[in-house]
Amino acid sequence: MSKPHPTDLRDAAYIRAATHFNAMVFQGRGVYDREDDIPTLEQAKLAAARIEARNPGRRAMIYAVTAEGRSAMVTPALEALL
Repeated sequence: MSKPHPTDLRDAAYIRAATHFNAMVFQGRGVYDREDDIPTLEQAKLAAARIEARNPGRRAMIYAVTAEGRSAMVTPALEALL
């Protein structure tokens, strides 16, 4: 297994330190279907599934947000580092 990139390690640290999560799907022209201030990653995954059900054919994005306002997109590769 290759060594993780430093930015991946940073983003994984942001996910671990997150105070809340946001889940969203881009619908076009600056319009998003979103749920904000979700307390846990597990709940954010459920919210993403609800959003995807409302927007067939589109994948939801989940962002972790820290108390300092830093954010990182949650990806399967980053989850593997948690």
